[in-house]
Amino acid sequence: MVMANGQFRFFFNPKIFEISDAFYRIGLELPLDHDWNFGPGDRGSVFHAGGGLIEILELTQGVSYVKPQGITMMIQVEDVDDWYLHAKERHLTILQEPTSFPWGHRVLRLEDPDGIAISLFTVLSSDH
Repeated sequence: MVMANGQFRFFFNPKIFEISDAFYRIGLELPLDHDWNFGPGDRGSVFHAGGGLIEILELTQGVSYVKPQGITMMIQVEDVDDWYLHAKERHLTILQEPTSFPWGHRVLRLEDPDGIAISLFTVLSSDH
């Protein structure tokens, strides 16, 4: 049985660890839970993202990179329009400018260095 209060982690092996680590650490400014570096092929970083964790692990030598496909992460933020300005300043890849949707979310879509779509969203107030 899945634990109701257990952890949820999304983890993947980026093509270039340093670039992906910088994207989540500096570009998205996600809080770091922990990281480690025990040498080539044994490095990782775990970031807080809302109620879950994003874990990136360096590829082990001899393991082929497989580009993630069809993946989108959604992360709730306080103000998606502020994040849009932040993304432009940081030269992050913007897939979609902030857009309001009828289900009550305003969404900014970014792309991480491995092609994973990152949707930052704000819940709209009932005034919108």
